[in-house]
Parts: sequence; C-alpha cells; structure tokens
Amino acid sequence: MDKGNGNMRVHKNLKPGVRNIKSFVSILESDSLYLNKLVYNCLAGGLETGKIKGLRPQGSTPLERIITISYEAHFRVELILALSSQGYRRAYTPEACNERARVFEKMLAVVKRDRENNAGQAFKVGSRTIAGQLEKESVKKADGKEPQQVLDENPAMNGEAEISEEYY
Repeated sequence: MDKGNGNMRVHKNLKPGVRNIKSFVSILESDSLYLNKLVYNCLAGGLETGKIKGLRPQGSTPLERIITISYEAHFRVELILALSSQGYRRAYTPEACNERARVFEKMLAVVKRDRENNAGQAFKVGSRTIAGQLEKESVKKADGKEPQQVLDENPAMNGEAEISEEYY
C-alpha cells in the first residue's frame, strides 16, 4: 500500500494540520482523529450538512449522534484504502475481503477508544469553530445584500435537530 503516493495531495482546507496523504492516513488510522480539529470538523461538518451520507442537514451535532462506531470505522477504512493508491479499485478476492474484514475489526476498537477519550472535547472545540465561521459569514452578508440569519431559531443550527433512529 503506497500511502505516500506523490500524485495525490491534501486539500488546502486540511493544511497545516495534515501535511500529506501519508499523514492523513495516519490520522485516519489513529485513536486521536478527534483531536485533529481540521480533520474532525471536515468529517463532522460533511455529515452535519448531509452531503456525505445523504442525511438531512442537522447543524452542529456530536459525531457520535450522527453515525455509529461501526459506520465510522467502515468510513475510515474505506478512506484509507481509497488513499492507498491513485485510481484504487477494491478487490473482491477471498483474501482481499478477509483482509478488509480484519482491518475493519481493528478499526472498530480504534474508533471506540477515540470516541471514549476525545469525543467530548472535539465537539466543544468543533462547535465553537463552526459557530465562529457561521457568525463571520452572517456578518459578511449583513452588508445590505442579505439579511442576517438568526441561528438560534433554526433547529438545524441550535443542536435540537432530530436524528432518525434508522441511522443508529
């Protein structure tokens, strides 16, 4: 697995917290992903907006209330595999399937530890960051072009959004 493939680059939004693909994969494999504010906010933000999983937008919500440990472990494993080489394609041989299952089993424990040790702190830091970004966007739009949006009245933005039981 060539985790440092020179053809792939990290998006500018993840820098300086993620130097290259190899360091991004290391973060995905670790039980401290939640401590990397940029990666955590990217993952949580994508799920909160509904753009990653097709959920309805739900605003600032702890990651553990959006997806289960097994879904997050699966998501991380698939990202790691996809980043292993340019043009990655999944193999369906018995050996490849067994290897993916073995990696998934290990990732379950990693995600569980990450959530137990870091989820509370990650959400506090992430929601403050997101609130600050939304406030900046509201102020920018308050120049007369668009009215300022009151975030506290929107259940998707005040943390009161309902999450369907089917996603647990």
